[in-house]
Amino acid sequence: MNPKTSEFSKAIERICAGSPDAVWEFIESYGPHIQRVVRRRLNHSMRSKFDSGDFVQMVWASFFANPSQIAKFKEPDQLIKYLVSMARNKVVEETRRRLKYQQHNVRKEFSYEFNATSRSTADRNQDTPSAIAIARERWRSMMHSQSDRDQQVVRLRISGVTYVEIGKRLGIHERTARQVIAELSDVG
Repeated sequence: MNPKTSEFSKAIERICAGSPDAVWEFIESYGPHIQRVVRRRLNHSMRSKFDSGDFVQMVWASFFANPSQIAKFKEPDQLIKYLVSMARNKVVEETRRRLKYQQHNVRKEFSYEFNATSRSTADRNQDTPSAIAIARERWRSMMHSQSDRDQQVVRLRISGVTYVEIGKRLGIHERTARQVIAELSDVG
């Protein structure tokens, strides 16, 4: 037995024994294989509804739901093929559901201009804790990828500062501040 296979077998044993550390190591090691397949297969019109991470989580949830299945894997390549196949199937299944059936057809959707200040207090109070956590994580992720200047533009704009004033404070043109916000609006 080669060292890689032996290490893999030990990881499987630890997972089956219930080690959370082993699970996280496993996810970090094999998650990128799932992510790559999802990103390649996810239909462009579905990207407004799903992040590739949603499918990765679905795959892991299904995988870890059946501990007896986990113990059957003897080699990393065997596991990777299984996870890739599972990811592909989940993407195809959801794509069919969202594009084929009228009830969930994303092709029939259109966006409205959304004004965050127009949401009523009752609407804000109905946000679930998980929705808030997801929004915070997406916010952190989006802001992390921005330059310091762009982060300052966003923070100032959120606090109600005008584009002209942002330009003066940061030594940039007001159109630059508007462009930063417009580009981030397109991402979100």
